Amino acid sequence: MLVRYGLLKKNDGLTQESFAHHWLHVHGPLAAGMKNLEVYNQNLVVDRAHRHPIGGGGIDLDGFSELHFETYAAMLEGVQSLDDETGNALLDDAEVLLQKRLCDILVCSRTVVREVPPYLRGRSLIHGVWFLGRASGVSAAEFQRAWCYAHARLSEAVPGPVGHRQNLVIDRFVDGKPAAHEQLPCDGVAEFFFEDEDAFRCFSDAPEFRRLASHGAEFIGSVDTYLVETHPVVDGSALGGYCW
Repeated sequence: MLVRYGLLKKNDGLTQESFAHHWLHVHGPLAAGMKNLEVYNQNLVVDRAHRHPIGGGGIDLDGFSELHFETYAAMLEGVQSLDDETGNALLDDAEVLLQKRLCDILVCSRTVVREVPPYLRGRSLIHGVWFLGRASGVSAAEFQRAWCYAHARLSEAVPGPVGHRQNLVIDRFVDGKPAAHEQLPCDGVAEFFFEDEDAFRCFSDAPEFRRLASHGAEFIGSVDTYLVETHPVVDGSALGGYCW
């Protein structure tokens, strides 16, 4: 599974409510016509409080799009599949919606560490998203080994989540062009799902979480944390979002 994240910072002239409405009802339908697009979710930031012992980095956003493709080639074909009229309409609308005409892009390979059980799918879950940047001196390969193996196993011991996904960054684009790590220093996107506020509090207060964070400090240099509300645009089976 390949996931393409578009990192969105809203135009200063828009309220959060007008941004959310325009993104879902105007911008979303334009992008939904991409070839090979299997899922398209809009994740609207509803809480940006920092919730991790490791300090924040440079990921500052009001929402992020989430486009699923089967392969990298399918993603490239999908991005290129929009005709000139639709492509230009998307870019023109981005000037109304966003601070940048072309948003920053993270391309990720997704691993499901803990699948949300069937009886909870479609319900409005608390959706926490952590954008992770690797520590100074840690290579991309070292980050991947530490995060995707030992860290993932340690996370299983932390009580509270009903779902957990790891999205490993394999490519980046800034201003529409391939970007180096220094231009967009994010190496992974961790997602946790919680049934309610008590479960979320149990997770963040647990001694197992402190152990997890301590291990993470060995290879993670920054963590930007958000709670988001998820709105499906393509594929109505997407998980629900924030509900407090």
